[in-house]
Amino acid sequence: MRNRKNSTHLDSYKLKENEDPSFLLRLESLEDNSPTVHSVLETMKMDLSLLSESINTLSPFSLAVAFATLFITIVYCALKKRGLPPGLSGLPYFGYWPFIHDDFHLKLDETQKKYGEVISFTCTGRLYVSLGSVKIVREAYITKSECFGDRTLEYSLLKHAFREGVIFLNGDPWKVIRKFFLAVLKERGTVSIKNSFSGDLYDSIKSTINDIKALKGEPFNTVELLNDKCTANLRLTVFGNVGASDEKIRRCNELYAREMLSLTPVNMLTCGNFPRYFILPFKSDYHSCVKNHAEFEGIMYEIIKEHEKTYDEENIRDVIDEYLKERNKRRSKGDPTAKYFTDKVLVGSLVQIVGDGIFAVASFVGFAMRCLIENPEEQDKIYKEIVDVVGVDRQPTMEDKSKLAYLNAFILETLRMSDIFNFFPSQECIKETTLNGYRIPKGSTIIINFYTAHRDPEVYEEPEKFNPSRFIQVEGKRRPELPISFGVGKRACLGEGFTMTQIFLFLASIIQNFHLELPKGTTKSAFELYMGGSLRVIARPRDHK
Repeated sequence: MRNRKNSTHLDSYKLKENEDPSFLLRLESLEDNSPTVHSVLETMKMDLSLLSESINTLSPFSLAVAFATLFITIVYCALKKRGLPPGLSGLPYFGYWPFIHDDFHLKLDETQKKYGEVISFTCTGRLYVSLGSVKIVREAYITKSECFGDRTLEYSLLKHAFREGVIFLNGDPWKVIRKFFLAVLKERGTVSIKNSFSGDLYDSIKSTINDIKALKGEPFNTVELLNDKCTANLRLTVFGNVGASDEKIRRCNELYAREMLSLTPVNMLTCGNFPRYFILPFKSDYHSCVKNHAEFEGIMYEIIKEHEKTYDEENIRDVIDEYLKERNKRRSKGDPTAKYFTDKVLVGSLVQIVGDGIFAVASFVGFAMRCLIENPEEQDKIYKEIVDVVGVDRQPTMEDKSKLAYLNAFILETLRMSDIFNFFPSQECIKETTLNGYRIPKGSTIIINFYTAHRDPEVYEEPEKFNPSRFIQVEGKRRPELPISFGVGKRACLGEGFTMTQIFLFLASIIQNFHLELPKGTTKSAFELYMGGSLRVIARPRDHK
């Protein structure tokens, strides 16, 4: 009854409100015995009194300026959002940042299915545009490449991880340094491997096969084995034997892997000076990332200094020597681009090369082994193809690649289904443009949504099904878009060629010699074991008789 009485008093007040010109006097006429309602009314009276006094002290000119400012702000905000892609709503300034979790790719996927292949959202004051199809990514980065290409210069954990490296350079420095590394990695990696049926990489793969055979069917941790072999390959190709032991490079890979674990969705999308000083310092994974990166850089600087001490222009030993040679050549000619070849740029670029050459290769081959175990029929198909093309008496080489169509299709399908990166904040819009009719303003960050793009039902029939045959060219049928796991356009991963070469040779040799399966009694799926970094498998030697 008391609540009803209170309601009656308030209703009565509302009905007569317009009769009394004084709002404060009407409040005073309310009689209520409820302490809560009384407290609320007293607070309202005080706030309204203060507001009334403040307004009365303002001159007409000040009021006009205040209302004009408010109006302009509203119009500016409306115009700023005009024509933007639809998407996720959030809080002022923070945007969707407070609601981002580790499964954010699923939220992006859900939103893209609702609104289409181009959506947007904000995080800590920055506009992000997510591209959810291979077609729209190619349109942005190839057809409209003049509107994109730069990396954001604002601070983020991702930028901290690569610092001055080629991946985060812009403009002329980026063009010069990237061109150099592409040429050197192609010559020392892909071309030398293709032109030689022996050498460090082939020896390393042969050693891998012998090590697995020596286990005689006992379970082994694929992640550990692959990391060790990829470490040896990269050390010989990039660092040589100068100051870079397997232990040092292995340690660098461990530090890199820890940094990648710190790049959670929320951390990757926390960008700018405000988060740098007022958000990230309160996150434990931020401090571990910074610490790991400092140690990584320290090891790289030690290796570079050792190269500088023993450098001989007549005996170029590895990629670091090639870098020093190029820098010296440009300096001697008075070339102004010589200033781009700094130790900081070399260190930052080596971080990326280590990531591509060890972490990416080992992670992907491990993921592919998981796919082989979960789809044993694919192992049999690939093995039969290898026997028909290569035989069993020699090691597969890059010369065999064009003839192993089903293995290539399997690798493409594994790339499509890979979950190493579900999305990636890729490039910054440097010139306002449109995508799918939506306005993409200058300064917005473009996200490649790999998860959604690689599961587009309009491109990939039954996208959730693992089916390498979809990438086999059939006469009269168009082959679906190739996966874009390494990016597209001028910012595509510079280590893609060397990485894919290693992946092909590792998988071809492993499948040629072994049938993979999980140990008996394993209750977790291969996926769960792989994500836990302990995918233990049994590799049963094949009977070639």
